[in-house]
Amino acid sequence: MHFLVVDVGTSGCRAAVVAGNGEILSRSRRPIRIDHPRASFAEIDTDRLWLLVQQVIRSEVHKHPGLTFDAMGVSSMLGYVFLDQADRPLMPAITYADNRATRETEEIRHLIPDAKFHAITGRQPSPLLLAPKIKWLQRHRPDSARKLVRVIGLKDEMVRRLSGAIQTDVAHLDYSGLYHVGTGKPASDMLAALDIKPGLLPPPAPATAIAGRLSAAAAGPLELTGGTPVISGSSDGTTAMYGAGIVEDGKAVWVSGTTDVLMMGCQPAPRNPSHALSVNSGVLPGTFLVGGPLGLSGGTLQYFEQLLQTSAAELETKIAGLPPGSDGLLIFPGLTGERAPYWKAHMTGTITGLTPHHQREHLLRAVMEGCALRTLKLLEVLSQNRLRPRALSIVGGAANSDVWNQIRADVCGLEIQKPAITEATCLGTALFCAAALDKARSLPEISADWITVAKRYQPDPAKTRTYQKLARIFEEYIETNSDLLRELSQFRR
Repeated sequence: MHFLVVDVGTSGCRAAVVAGNGEILSRSRRPIRIDHPRASFAEIDTDRLWLLVQQVIRSEVHKHPGLTFDAMGVSSMLGYVFLDQADRPLMPAITYADNRATRETEEIRHLIPDAKFHAITGRQPSPLLLAPKIKWLQRHRPDSARKLVRVIGLKDEMVRRLSGAIQTDVAHLDYSGLYHVGTGKPASDMLAALDIKPGLLPPPAPATAIAGRLSAAAAGPLELTGGTPVISGSSDGTTAMYGAGIVEDGKAVWVSGTTDVLMMGCQPAPRNPSHALSVNSGVLPGTFLVGGPLGLSGGTLQYFEQLLQTSAAELETKIAGLPPGSDGLLIFPGLTGERAPYWKAHMTGTITGLTPHHQREHLLRAVMEGCALRTLKLLEVLSQNRLRPRALSIVGGAANSDVWNQIRADVCGLEIQKPAITEATCLGTALFCAAALDKARSLPEISADWITVAKRYQPDPAKTRTYQKLARIFEEYIETNSDLLRELSQFRR
């Protein structure tokens, strides 16, 4: 078997051909442009994105002339597409990184107590969710709100263009803020309280379901034959979890790209989990993923690399040679606001402890440490909820730095495992394709065959103890300066 998979990420659109044994045979990539018409906006034109998807698919087709694909699958960054009666997008898709609905989020908090919101949806109210985005649409674009008939995920929009199917998956509904994570049904009380009409969200399909088949209209420009099964798929973060082996007992997965996501699989969901945690529906029935989406990580490192006109790879030896704490320098990496475990959208990036002694390598190491310290806090919250991973599997574009992985191990005090394939979204999408077609084997069985550990990073106990002291300072700084940064945020355009 062979699968053709597409991954629409924050920084690039990729396609890959994956063999039936999980081997990625080839890849193609094109950069993605996220539009920021205002500082808090992050949206993408779906027509332009569809052209990119067509380009990367054709590139892969040309590499394998005559090859027949048994299935196609798509994953994408979290984002929402607003459709009219004719299933046409009313506006650009709004991505997860869009913070335009901050005011609407606070209004939701006044209407629905955080405890009730979390008990229903499994997460904190946040501008990244769909519910406040719909409220923003009602306030600022009432004509579009009146024409709105359906909302689907950005991934679902690509599935629609490939197959004509209108559908979604549980990951996108989990991040809607309008879905009951415990019952797996729309939260009618939430919809009524927020004055959002029911029926906007299609019923979810499993990520391993066949959404439809490649239409003749889509097949022509792609230089493919119509009729190929198109798998429902999921968001890139959820997909990467499965591409990194989250079905294995006791393992947590850390997806590190432009932003970070850390989740641990469990069955059943924890009772009365901390509000700092997100509880997501698992792909396997009765399972859940618990953890959370964190703030900017690889994107922050890239920002500093551009600012300093260097790269972490060029300075790797110097970065590795610095002591824990980067000679008294702390960087708080959430340039676009902190999500889990703090949930402070106003808490943006800061540098403290900077002196003339600090060089470029200090700044880059401090970014790496800040991202890891934030994750350490999330692990502590998981532990308080009786979820204690024995190892962390690291995947994504930022998983290929040895020095950063060692910092992660030292900060968290856990073994960091890097799989042989770190492009876990492509692999996870292919896993979903294989599970949809191979009825003789379960998703965990296919996963066990495909996923192997290529490298392990062991924590240094002495450095872990140092980082525990640094973590206390990190936490105190966030709590002490949160209100100050909230006041400062009013001066942003």
